[in-house]
Amino acid sequence: MEIKEITEGETRLLIPSKRKITKKDVVFYNPHMELNRDLSVSITRVLKPGRFCDLLSGTGARGLRVCAEGRVKHVLLNDANPNAVELIKKNAEINNLDVEITNREAGSLLAEERFDFIDVDPFGPPVAFVDSAVRALENNGVLAVTATDTSALCGTYPRACRRKYDSLSLRTDYYNEVGLRTLLGYVIRVGLGYNVSFRPLFSHCTRHYFRAYFRGERSRRACNESLKHLVYLQHCFSCLNRGYSSLDGLLERCECGHEFANAGPLWSGVFADKEFCSGVMKELGFSEKGLELVDLVRGEQDITNPYYNIHRVFHKRGMPTRPTSELIDSLLGIGFRAVRTHFSGLGLRTDAPVKEIYDIL
Repeated sequence: MEIKEITEGETRLLIPSKRKITKKDVVFYNPHMELNRDLSVSITRVLKPGRFCDLLSGTGARGLRVCAEGRVKHVLLNDANPNAVELIKKNAEINNLDVEITNREAGSLLAEERFDFIDVDPFGPPVAFVDSAVRALENNGVLAVTATDTSALCGTYPRACRRKYDSLSLRTDYYNEVGLRTLLGYVIRVGLGYNVSFRPLFSHCTRHYFRAYFRGERSRRACNESLKHLVYLQHCFSCLNRGYSSLDGLLERCECGHEFANAGPLWSGVFADKEFCSGVMKELGFSEKGLELVDLVRGEQDITNPYYNIHRVFHKRGMPTRPTSELIDSLLGIGFRAVRTHFSGLGLRTDAPVKEIYDIL
């Protein structure tokens, strides 16, 4: 395996020199995940966890950056691939970092250890690791999960979503929000089975992946509160009306007379904590992209209704698209809330009914 040295953040890394990334790579490093790792560094600076586990380390980029640049007492980096472990050791050595490195299957490690922060970042779906991670997490610990199987979560392959996440997916014009909320709902439902209530601290959709950070509290009362936000999405492909409903409150038809299409169960609550986002932003001065992302996510948490793709809305009326800012100003002017969304530059999140949106066009 040919390797080269790069610098990511403040950390030197030896990585495979191969350009194209595949699941069959001997040792895995994804340069497109640098923003993801920037956020991990900033988040650990805010949380200051005791024991941090980088469960599927690859080259060790995340765990080593967290150790070098974050605020963590102890970092464990694990990978089942012995070649990856050797590279992690070299990377720790060139950075003079004191970390624990293990070469174990993820499930075996999590069955014997406990952590304050567990990071699950696989190539593909995280479902094979979530159950074990929940059981290995200390009370009030943090679970971070990445999912790259966006085609399943976003409705392109609904059968795959049903198999992996036990949820009905739906291909809408806000498909990426449906995907993120489906992932959140899955992790939260797994937690409920162990009386762990997972509260999203921060989550987002970027490029080809979903990422979510949860605080896990062992509390039956908190679990019961979470249940209120595990619902179904009802979407009308005719008029673009959408909304959340409990299973026993599902409607067959929209007000316009057309049938609703359904997705879920999924999470309908906030997908980030505004105060937590503000704290992360104070630690993100080194990443302009990260600051912009967290600021957008923070700004959209007061409205949980799925966003509208304004291009799709104007297309429904046979009209040319106008700037998002104009629609936001118009909705604010008549008393509704309206903000941009990080999911799409053409996205508009509002508490206005779809009929009101059409009226201001």
